[in-house]
Amino acid sequence: MQPRVVSLLPSATEILCAIPGGKQLLVARSSEDDFPADISHLPTVIDPIIEFTSLASVDQQVTQKMKELGTLYVVDKTKLEKLCPSVILTQDLCRVCSVDLMTVERIAIEMNPRPTVLNLSPVCLEDVLDNIREVGQTVGLVRESDGYCKELEARIDRVRQYASATKEKPRVLVLDWVKPYIVAGHWMPQVVDIAAGLPLLSPLITDESGRRRGEGARRITVSDIVDAKPDIVFVAACGLDLPTLLKEFASLAECPEWKAVRDTVPRIVLCDGHHYFNRPGPRLIDTLEFIAGYIHNIPEIIPENLAHVEL
Repeated sequence: MQPRVVSLLPSATEILCAIPGGKQLLVARSSEDDFPADISHLPTVIDPIIEFTSLASVDQQVTQKMKELGTLYVVDKTKLEKLCPSVILTQDLCRVCSVDLMTVERIAIEMNPRPTVLNLSPVCLEDVLDNIREVGQTVGLVRESDGYCKELEARIDRVRQYASATKEKPRVLVLDWVKPYIVAGHWMPQVVDIAAGLPLLSPLITDESGRRRGEGARRITVSDIVDAKPDIVFVAACGLDLPTLLKEFASLAECPEWKAVRDTVPRIVLCDGHHYFNRPGPRLIDTLEFIAGYIHNIPEIIPENLAHVEL
């Protein structure tokens, strides 16, 4: 009997669907899973309890709901049980991004038969590749997942080759929220480093396994941004596609804080953080190619589908 897989986060859904033969195993998803487009007919078993209205209001809602409830998501336990999954894909990296692992495991323990709960919590590119192989192994697609990883590894190596030929390392800042300003962490400093940029305000560290990554995302100030003297700032708000981000920035035009950033930073690029920068799945390699191509003016490696606007 083939596995029945429920995914509770977009990156895991993309991983499963990118593995040859994986998409047909998916039986349910989260309400935020939007890629690939042809999974939209599948039932959803998890929903957020906050609604986007503005950058500032979302930050307030997150703070309030985490304090009151300890989570931002509701799992439909009854629907999940009726689907009889054999595998549930989840994460334990960020409680803002999806339901926490403990809640999922608590639900799984009460199910009969009890599904396998696979925790995908990557903090660097190597972890993302490991996750792809772990998903493949769990659903019986070992060879397929390994072959797909080799394709992604070849693309990473291609970026390294292009980057090694560059003479400069631009100073790069990646923001994954504005109002308040939050610098991207985990995999993003590594991505910038591989792209031959100098990651700002989130330094690279080497973990116990020898892998290089950034620390978690953290709040920063306008003074931090100005003092860092970035050559380029990528704004890729977590959970927001480019059209939504553009609407938000229209209201920021007269903000004194934002004017200080605009007056200091030579280049500011608004990007689709929802599908690329902040989603640790296969399209994180697209993000790597985009950053490398953009900061070094190598258009041939910039993915055509990664939406962006330079201010």
